[in-house]
Amino acid sequence: MDSCSTISPTSTSLEHKGFDTKGAEQRPVIPCRLRPFALFPLARKSSWQELIARRMTIAAPARCPVCGSLTVIVRIRGNIRERCRCIRCGSTNRQRQLAVVICSAVASATGVKVRSLRDLHRLDGYVIYNTEAGGAIHRQLVGMENYISSEYFGEDYEPGEMVRGIMHQDLMRLGLGDETVDLVISSDVFEHIPDPYRAHREVFRVLKPGGRHIFTVPFHPDRVLDEIRTIIDLRGRVILTKDPIFHRDPIRKKGALVHRIFALEMLVNLARMGFVIRMYHLHKPWYGIFGAYALVFEAMKPAS
Repeated sequence: MDSCSTISPTSTSLEHKGFDTKGAEQRPVIPCRLRPFALFPLARKSSWQELIARRMTIAAPARCPVCGSLTVIVRIRGNIRERCRCIRCGSTNRQRQLAVVICSAVASATGVKVRSLRDLHRLDGYVIYNTEAGGAIHRQLVGMENYISSEYFGEDYEPGEMVRGIMHQDLMRLGLGDETVDLVISSDVFEHIPDPYRAHREVFRVLKPGGRHIFTVPFHPDRVLDEIRTIIDLRGRVILTKDPIFHRDPIRKKGALVHRIFALEMLVNLARMGFVIRMYHLHKPWYGIFGAYALVFEAMKPAS
């Protein structure tokens, strides 16, 4: 079960509701037990499947949208966004979240029935660019015609250059042609880019009309502005504004520095670039998707 909500401002009058407002200015009212209001009402009760799975803690049955197998999801505890692995393909909760939205978006765009990423191999002429060259999603797509994958190896390399058999790309200056890609996939990548909105503009450039960027990022559901953790000075140096956070990275032993954690500002900025932006709040225990904040974003370049 997924959710979609609309928040609209409303106004009411106490007098119209029959309340006595005389002397209200003289008697200050102090509300009790105030709770912050989330911009996006993401909280939900756990389903019975999730409650059973959490009690089992070790395993739960599912159909994996990454590999398409009837499988078992293991390690349903701790940081379940990054755990809960499929025993068939090794996909995590987050990767299955991406896969569900990818399958739906590709089916909508092509008219082809897509139940898992394995089905994408049937597509002719459909160009997919994955900003990672490893992991469960990459393993399902590698070998597909017109599939491109890359990693970022640093400023010493040019976009498109091969490094140890892997293509190097800098998302802030992609070495791909204008309007050449149907689908861009990124999984918790853009928070590690010093200027993520420059990278989003590059994605917009390389997408074909009607093309999509489907991605996940760390996201504050209760904030308006992005949390900026670094700035770039006039010499191009990264200056920390807060204590550094590093995420695990297959290329750098130290990890990848987090430059920004996103909020509502991201949706506004992408819309201003010209994207049609959607946010999906997923809850699909049968597909191995658990937890209260399973968020996936889809940024579509308009067809005309």
